[in-house]
Amino acid sequence: MKPGPFLSLLLAPFLFSACATLPPLPPVVPPAQEVFQQVKARQAAILGLKGLAQVKVSSPEKSFSNQEVLFARRPGFLRVESLSPLGTPLLFLVTDGKEICLYNPGENKYYRGNWRSDSLSFALPLALPPEEVVLFLLGGVPLTNQEAISLRPESKEGLWILDLRSPQRNEAQTLWVHPQTFHILRAELKRPGSSYRLVYSDFRPVKEILFPHQMRLFADNQKLRISAEFPEVQLNPEWGDQDFSLPVPRGATVLPWP
Repeated sequence: MKPGPFLSLLLAPFLFSACATLPPLPPVVPPAQEVFQQVKARQAAILGLKGLAQVKVSSPEKSFSNQEVLFARRPGFLRVESLSPLGTPLLFLVTDGKEICLYNPGENKYYRGNWRSDSLSFALPLALPPEEVVLFLLGGVPLTNQEAISLRPESKEGLWILDLRSPQRNEAQTLWVHPQTFHILRAELKRPGSSYRLVYSDFRPVKEILFPHQMRLFADNQKLRISAEFPEVQLNPEWGDQDFSLPVPRGATVLPWP
């Protein structure tokens, strides 16, 4: 759905702000909890997507760039169809966050098993739960319960910086938030065994919702970079019964998940 002229005009300052310095922040810093709730509400408005994305992964262990058909739905539903340069399917992967299935058409082999933290290690060197993979593709972050929330201005960029801390779990999140739309433009997540940074950009309206068509994930300790760029995307689409189902193809060899 393309935005009408009025919507495009209304959103133009926000779209431009993704790549330019924003106007000065208000002199009074709002309550941190208020901004946090606005961020949560904005994030909750996107329940899922169907899209075509160019996905790139770069790390010392593996590097590749593939065009992918992606279905992602909260909390942890994910469907990935890797395409060849000619558009033919190379791989099908489906998970509901509990079970994971993969079909390799070239070898006619079908793999099935329970989701593990390293289930995507053949493609993603960073072990992430399916819920966080889905949130990344939806332009969000895992906003878990925090024991301390604070807000400070970033005057140079014209953004709010939201700091979320959980000393008990030894976790910390820092979010760079747009002061008008409450989109997350950048984020840093630190916790035992998993720390990474997120960057969201190229915000454009889809169904009157501003959505980042470019997203990047960095894990510096692993020299890992993951990016996804969406030339086509639908937000909050209608879902079919088979969207997150992967039946065993006729004649395929069924194997346990490696």
